[in-house]
Amino acid sequence: MNAVLTPTRPRYSRKPFPVALKVAMAERRLSYRQLAYKTQLSAGYLNHLTKGTRPVPADAVISVIAAALVLEPDYFLEYRLRQVAKVLGESTRLVDSLYEILLLDGPVPDDLRALLDEEPNGNGKEEPERSAAGF
Repeated sequence: MNAVLTPTRPRYSRKPFPVALKVAMAERRLSYRQLAYKTQLSAGYLNHLTKGTRPVPADAVISVIAAALVLEPDYFLEYRLRQVAKVLGESTRLVDSLYEILLLDGPVPDDLRALLDEEPNGNGKEEPERSAAGF
């Protein structure tokens, strides 16, 4: 029997880190103590992260948390933003082009227009974010 598996949630979260972390923990029914055991981080620190009372952790810590949650680190918005910032920091030409397009209403090249018109999940249909309960 060949069953086709369909994702139950989008590949990337669009929620801020505290919300995305809390949702991922709820989806997996993991307590702070259980996640602390898997990550070797303290349960108190993880609690602070989900409440937003601590800053978003470094990419290395996000990677540890993601691995414990069986996610890719780029599931988290802040991780993706840092990766984009890193690429932009290495290419002033790209920064200038994007600045002109995004902030000065410059012309958008056809190849970039095609990328911008694609939906995030790649199939032309945007999938809704699911709540912690999966609805």
